[in-house]
Amino acid sequence: MTIRTFGPFIVSALMATLLAGCSVGRGSGEAMGKLYILNCSSKGDYCDSNGYCGTAAAPADYDLRPTFFVGEPIENLNRDLNGTLWTGSENRTNRLTIRLQRSGKQIENNETLFFDILDSYEVARCVRGREVIAADGTVQHDYDDRYCYRSSPTAPARIRISVVKGLIHAALSPRMSCARPAVATADDEIPTDGVVRPVADGHYLSWIEFEDFGHAAQNDRPDPTTRTAVDPGFKIEMNQRLHARAFYLSLVDNKVEDARMKFQVPPDPDIGGFLAGWFDFDLTRGQGAQIFP
Repeated sequence: MTIRTFGPFIVSALMATLLAGCSVGRGSGEAMGKLYILNCSSKGDYCDSNGYCGTAAAPADYDLRPTFFVGEPIENLNRDLNGTLWTGSENRTNRLTIRLQRSGKQIENNETLFFDILDSYEVARCVRGREVIAADGTVQHDYDDRYCYRSSPTAPARIRISVVKGLIHAALSPRMSCARPAVATADDEIPTDGVVRPVADGHYLSWIEFEDFGHAAQNDRPDPTTRTAVDPGFKIEMNQRLHARAFYLSLVDNKVEDARMKFQVPPDPDIGGFLAGWFDFDLTRGQGAQIFP
């Protein structure tokens, strides 16, 4: 009797769950370029579909062929136990990790491109492109010129991908192509004096251009001085759009980048190359989430 009474409700709930599950991972995009991976498996180095095996001097064709697009918001980092924000240049409040995967399988057995957005607020400021008229009449950018470039008020925001005090990190983990772990990190110039400076015309080694970053964009206001300030607690909500119209990643071996960051002699790289592409999806959580490989 209980089953008959509540059966329709149970069926409806199950259908809603199934439909919600089907939406996870939906999106579109691509990530293609050139790649080499030495000792990729017991058969040898990474080879493309034509049988050409890449080298550092001549990488082979690579296509991630992503079909699964998910994100994982991580809120309110760097707050004390009372919820008060810590101050300082390293303050990070709302973080977001994005994964482009070849399939919906666990990342340990997948081909995965990671974007780790350490500060959604600062990225949103770049995407909004607000300008402020100072007391002396000069126009100032309401975003960090070291990591953000805009060719015009309504052009997509180009954001620097950097491991040096950056807003976004990126890495490729080709665990489906290779039997052994190999991680390539998106490269950036590492200043020897530790001071990060703007790059002319946004010619970064690695970058991403966001057309939509939740509700950050206000391109319907051509005059950037009329755009509103981004809330310091800005975050991407579930089901909001993440549209990167383009990205370019100059990839180096993670262990090489780590040595360079420590100003040590870098080891010989096992992986490297470049990737270019785009993605467009609504934020949904997926299984097997982790910040980075």
